[in-house]
Amino acid sequence: MMQLSREERMLHIGKMTNVRDLGGYETQDGYYTKSHKFVRSTCPCNIDEEAKEQFYDYGIRTVVDLRSDYEVYHQPHALKDYKDIEYYHVDLLAIEDLNVVPDNIRDYHDLSGFYIFMIEANKERFKKVFELFLDHPYDCILFNCSAGKDRTGVVSALLLDLAGCHEYDIVKDYSESYENNLEMIKELEALLAEEQKYLGSDPKIMMKFLAYLREYYGSAKGYLENIGLNDEQIVQLIENFVI
Repeated sequence: MMQLSREERMLHIGKMTNVRDLGGYETQDGYYTKSHKFVRSTCPCNIDEEAKEQFYDYGIRTVVDLRSDYEVYHQPHALKDYKDIEYYHVDLLAIEDLNVVPDNIRDYHDLSGFYIFMIEANKERFKKVFELFLDHPYDCILFNCSAGKDRTGVVSALLLDLAGCHEYDIVKDYSESYENNLEMIKELEALLAEEQKYLGSDPKIMMKFLAYLREYYGSAKGYLENIGLNDEQIVQLIENFVI
């Protein structure tokens, strides 16, 4: 396995613009993340049969949809019930416990606070996501939200940090969503002028999120331990992703 470029990680499927393999990142120990294991994506909602077949041919056999019930209802996932692909829905915006969210997220006036809120208030749901990853050790897994940026971005960051990737690669992977989604973002900016700061993927946002993760949990491994995964499960996640 070798390091892959941004272009080599991109999957050109139909008209979708932010579909990327998390493989080909070098770890701090000199290994690499495995291709055809985790694919991060916007929602494949209105794709045609050819695009569905492209996902299938790439090896996708498990889908973890991170969207809300509302999003799923109004934009059904195109890969649900497609051939032998297994589909799971885990809503990462359904708040379980508002009382456990740290007071200091009020100090964040950008998306980093939202990401911190997400991992603190939805620990059982994050645990479910990673348990699904564990339940499909040999599958190529696609996980998505709507734009493939925020919920998908946080899960991607946790996976890459768990694998031991360099922080600059984790930040870079997150920041690529803005350019990939640029056409969509321009349309949204015209409608949501006051919310522009929430549409991008500024590297500083992920840097703040990772700083919080380091301060309170040490790493993604520490976070996963906190939400209930044991050492054996964490080792299995890493071995399934690193080569």
